[in-house]
Amino acid sequence: MQFVLDHSYLIPLLPLLAAVVIGLFGAKILRGASHWPIWLSVGGAAVLSFTLLFSMLGNLEVAKTGLTPAVFHRVLWFDWFSAGQGDQAVSIQAGALIDALSVTMLCVVTGIGFLITVFAAGYMKGEKGYWRFFAYVGLFISAMTVLVMGDNLVLLYLGWEGVGLCSYLLIGYYFSKTEAREAAPKAFIVNRVGDLGFLLGIFLTYYCFGTVTFFGGVEAAGGQTLGFVEMMKDPAAHVASDRLWLLPFIPLLLLIGALAKSAQFPLFVWLPDAMAGPTPVSALIHAATMVTAGIYLCVRCAPLFYAYNEILILIGVLGCFTAVFAGSISLRQYDLKKDFAYSTCSQLGFMFVAFAALSPVAAVFHLITHAFFKALLFLASGVVSHATGGVLDMRKMSGLKKFLPATRWLMLIGCAALAGVPLITAGYYSKDVILVGSFKHSPVLGVMMLISALMTAYYTFRLYFRVFEGPEIIPAEANQQQDEHQHGSHATDSHATNSHAAGSHSVSSLAAGSHAGVHHHGPREPLIMILPLIVLAIGAIFAGFIDYPHRDKSLGAFLGSSPSLSLGYEVAEQTYPGKIQPIPFGQNGAEAGRDEAKISAERKLHNYMMVGSGALALLGIALASYYHLFNRQALAELSRRLGSVIRLLEAKYYVDEIYEALFVKPYAAFARLTQYLDYAIDGAVFAVALVPQAAGATLRYTTQRGYLQGYALSFLLGLAVILALMFY
Repeated sequence: MQFVLDHSYLIPLLPLLAAVVIGLFGAKILRGASHWPIWLSVGGAAVLSFTLLFSMLGNLEVAKTGLTPAVFHRVLWFDWFSAGQGDQAVSIQAGALIDALSVTMLCVVTGIGFLITVFAAGYMKGEKGYWRFFAYVGLFISAMTVLVMGDNLVLLYLGWEGVGLCSYLLIGYYFSKTEAREAAPKAFIVNRVGDLGFLLGIFLTYYCFGTVTFFGGVEAAGGQTLGFVEMMKDPAAHVASDRLWLLPFIPLLLLIGALAKSAQFPLFVWLPDAMAGPTPVSALIHAATMVTAGIYLCVRCAPLFYAYNEILILIGVLGCFTAVFAGSISLRQYDLKKDFAYSTCSQLGFMFVAFAALSPVAAVFHLITHAFFKALLFLASGVVSHATGGVLDMRKMSGLKKFLPATRWLMLIGCAALAGVPLITAGYYSKDVILVGSFKHSPVLGVMMLISALMTAYYTFRLYFRVFEGPEIIPAEANQQQDEHQHGSHATDSHATNSHAAGSHSVSSLAAGSHAGVHHHGPREPLIMILPLIVLAIGAIFAGFIDYPHRDKSLGAFLGSSPSLSLGYEVAEQTYPGKIQPIPFGQNGAEAGRDEAKISAERKLHNYMMVGSGALALLGIALASYYHLFNRQALAELSRRLGSVIRLLEAKYYVDEIYEALFVKPYAAFARLTQYLDYAIDGAVFAVALVPQAAGATLRYTTQRGYLQGYALSFLLGLAVILALMFY
C-alpha cells in the first residue's frame, strides 16, 4: 500500500499521459489501435485504486481506535501556486486525500470506466474519429480522478471543470449532427451556471475559514492545521465573529454547483440532450461517474451541510421533486437512452434525498449500485443500437429476444436492479435503505419516494417489454450492410448513416423465429461488447450485499472511517439530536449505545420498507406487463382518455420551452441589442475619426503631394494672403 500512496499521482497521471499519446499519435500511427493506451492506463489506475481499497479494508479493524494512517492519508504532490504577501498570502497545494470515500469513488471511476472503454473499442470500431474519442475519454477519467482525490476545493474544482470540458467534447463528438451541436453547448452553459455558484462558494470558504483544504495536517514548520470541514465542529472558535453569518451561504453556493453537475431540478435540462453523444459516453459520464460528482461534493463536505437545517430541507425538497418529476417524464419517453437519462436524474434525486435524510452512507451505497446497473442499461441499449442500424426508438422494435438473446438477459438484469426486484438485485437493497431513511426523517418524504419507486419499476419494465418481448418487429435499418450501421456516421446515438437519420421510420414485422432476410456482415453481439456487460450484470446483482449493517466490514463501517462522514455525524447530532443513525466505525456494531426500543422500532420500519418497496416494485412490473406485453391495446385506449396528461408528459412538461421563453430568447434579444449598441458606438467613433481622415485625405491629394514647386507655390500664396490681411 505504501508504494501506491507514495505514487498516488499515477492514478490521474496515467490516463492523462494516454490521452496525450493518443492526441499526438492517434491520427497517423495508432489509428484503430488507439484504445490500447487507454486500456493500459485506466487498467493500471484501477489496479492502484483497488490496491488501496483492499489495503484499507485489511487495516479497518486495526484503525477502529481512531483516524490513523491505516485509513486516512494526505499525500502532498507539489506546491501548486501562491499569491500575495503577509496576511493576504494565499498558498494552494496539490495533493491527494486518501480515505474510504475517495477510494470508493476511485474504484467506481476506474473500475467501471475500464469496462466501458473495453465496450467502446467494439462499439466505436471503424469511426473516423476513433482516436479522438479515446483521447477525450482518457482526459475525462484523469479529470474525474483528480476530482475525487483532491484534498482541497480548488483541486476538486480543477477536476470538476475538466470533466465538464470532456462532457462538452464528447457530447458534441458527432459535430456534423445538429442535435449534437446544440446539445454540447447546452450542457456546457447549464453547467457553467452551477459552476459559478461553486466558484463563489470556494471564494467564500476561503474568506471565512482562511483555507480551502478539507482536512488539516502537519505543516513544514511543525504546526498543526485544520481544514474547513474540521472547523465546522465548532465554527465559532475558528471563524471571525463578523463572518459567522456568511457560513450558511457556503453550502448554498456549493449546492448550486452540485445541482447542475448531478442534473437536479432546475438545472437538469442538459442531461437528456447529452444523449446525442456516443452510448459509451452516456454510460461513463452521464450515468456512472460525472453526474455523481454533486453527491460526492455534498458527502465530502457533509459537516458543512449538516450544520444547517434549512439547507438540508432544500436539498431534500429538490431531490424528491426531481425523483418524481423526472420519473414521470420517463413514463412516456420512447428513445431508449433518453428514457434512461431521465431515470438517471430521478435516481440521483434518490441520492440527494438520502443525504438530506441524514443517511450519507445510503447515498453512496445507491451511487455504487446505480453505477453498475445504469452503465449496464446504457451499454445494453448501445448493443441494440449497434445491431439495429442506430435505431433507439422503442416504437420501431419489439420482440428482440431472439434477435439479441444475450443482450435480452443482460438488459433484464439491469431493469430488475433499477426497478428494485426484491431480494435478488442490488438496487433493491440500496433503494430500501434510502426509503427507510426518508421515512425516519419525514413521512411525507418517504411517501413521495415510494411513489417514485413505483414509477421506476413501471417505466423500466415498460422499456424491457416493449423492446424484447411481444411480437417480433425488427427495424428496417437492421437490413442495411453491417459496415454502414457499424462504421458509418452515427445518427440517433449513433450507429446510423446519414441516410438512416433522414430515412423512413418503417419497420419489418416478422413471424416468430424469422428475421425476413436480415443479413449481418458481423456479429450482432460482439464478444468485446458483451463481456463488460456480464461483469456489470454481476455487480448489478451482488453489489447490494456490500452494506450489511451488522458486519464489521460493511460499506457503512468502511465509509465510517472517512472523517467526512464521522465528523458529519457529530455535526448532525448537534443539529438533529438523536435523529441520525450512528456510523458503525469505531463502535461495536451499528446499534452500540442505543436503547432497545429504538433498535426494535428501526428494525420494524426496515422490515416494513423491505416488504412495501418490494411489493411496489412487483406491482409496477405487473402494470408494465399488462399494458406493454399482454394488452397493448388497453394502453392505447387509456392514452386516448388521458390525452392532455399524455401530451404533457411527452412534451416533458414544456420545461425546455419555458426556459427558452424565460432565458434563451431574452438573452438572445439582449445580445442583439448590445450588438446594435456596439454598431452605434463604432459608428460614432468612426464619425468622429472621419473628419480628420477627410482633412488628411484632402491635404494629401491637394497640397501635400511631394512636389517642391507645389510647396513653393503654396508658400507664396499663403504669404500673399497674410500680407493682404495685414495691409487691407
